[in-house]
Amino acid sequence: MMVKASFVTVVAILSFWSRLTNGESSTGDCNPLKSTNCAPDKALATSFAEDFSSESSWFEKDNDSGEINYGNDGLEMTLAKRYDNPGLKSTFYLMYGKVEAILKAGPGQGIVSSFFLQSDDLDEIDLEWIGSDDTQFQSNYFSKGNIATYDRGAFHGVNQPQAEFHNYTIDWAMDKTVWYLDGQPVRTLENTTSQGYPQSPMFLKMGIWAGGDPSNEPGTIEWAGGLVDYSKAPFSMYIKKVVVTDYSSGSEYSYGDQSGSWQSIKAKDGSVYGRYDVAQQEFAALSSGEVISKSSNTSTSISSSMSSSMSSTMSSSMSSSMSSSDLSSSAASSSTVSSSTMSSSTLSSSTVSSSSSESSTSSISSTTSNSSESPSSTTSSTTSNSSESSSSSSSSTIPSTTSTFSSSSSTVSSSETSSVTVSSVASSHSSEANTSPTTASTKTLTTSTSDAKGSTKSSSAVSVLVSNEGILASYSYGLTGLLTGLALALIC
Repeated sequence: MMVKASFVTVVAILSFWSRLTNGESSTGDCNPLKSTNCAPDKALATSFAEDFSSESSWFEKDNDSGEINYGNDGLEMTLAKRYDNPGLKSTFYLMYGKVEAILKAGPGQGIVSSFFLQSDDLDEIDLEWIGSDDTQFQSNYFSKGNIATYDRGAFHGVNQPQAEFHNYTIDWAMDKTVWYLDGQPVRTLENTTSQGYPQSPMFLKMGIWAGGDPSNEPGTIEWAGGLVDYSKAPFSMYIKKVVVTDYSSGSEYSYGDQSGSWQSIKAKDGSVYGRYDVAQQEFAALSSGEVISKSSNTSTSISSSMSSSMSSTMSSSMSSSMSSSDLSSSAASSSTVSSSTMSSSTLSSSTVSSSSSESSTSSISSTTSNSSESPSSTTSSTTSNSSESSSSSSSSTIPSTTSTFSSSSSTVSSSETSSVTVSSVASSHSSEANTSPTTASTKTLTTSTSDAKGSTKSSSAVSVLVSNEGILASYSYGLTGLLTGLALALIC
């Protein structure tokens, strides 16, 4: 069905008001252009992908008529009888953003499937499908509910939208809005339009309704393709996946005045358009099936990834048998890496004990306190094969803690003598480092052994002490300790 341009200009308006009178496009109870007491809108301020395999926390039923089902094939919204109008409305608002749906429209004469953004002050950006039109879909927009002009709507070719899933995308940016079909732009609306540009916080809505119901205006019925034949019900639309990202940040969006302009919108604890670049990256990842961290602190996710990557690389490179000198070199290098990657942490001293085949052990106790003295110190102690213990005290910016840790280390033959040297290095990121809840330390452990012939062998490894809000954990030297320590240090 090819629609003449003159007809498009009229039915665009009819469709907008028909949805309002039928409740399909209802907004909140308060229009900020008419009241100064409207409640703030909950901000999304992040990105997500939803496959609708089960009921989603991102959306809620817009009304109780019609059927909404979830499963392995995604979301199914069914108009089973007259007056059914199943739909979902988001529990959040976007202040500029991007939305994508893998969607199959509902079939049937007079049946309309909709996927759109709308604000409390009646800004709107639409996608709609007519059930009897298997060659086109429609795009549309409105500003503040203005219907004074008739040239906003447009039609775009698509192959069998009621029989096949397609990717439909709306990219609502500050300078322009672009509609996409299967990744290709089909329409661009510049923010220079004389018709008004959508620029206030919008929720996301999707649903199926009867534009061709006999109770609607004749023009609406004609636009919808004719009267609905309810004997052919049910009529269902399907959505396999939705991807959404918000270009702004904060916890809520509110109107600073009654202008409805984007300059008047206030983002609590955030900023309008403040996460545009990050949102683009997140949207691309989610669209391709990747998973992004739900945490607002993306550095944690990045650090975890780096830690995993480093551990994997190091395990591979160290999988073969290493000599004592190789281990010493590797551990020293790893210690340097740990220090550089933990620039925001305060490093403190740890305790390591060494046991030989004669079952002799040595342990080092460390005491740390919130000292205003220099945040860096170096402490070393040498122990021989005996049960003697030594203690050392060093200044640190972590909460006051006294602990003793010991772990089994290398073994030497009974004819050998060994000495263990522990060096601790502490550094502070800034003068405010003592307020950081997480600290960590690294040790380079050098073990010197002398055999019966008088030759000396040495090896090194790393011990890591991590303090998180006053709780200490020690991971001593050896390959396992090294890898575990590096991972924990990065995460903390």
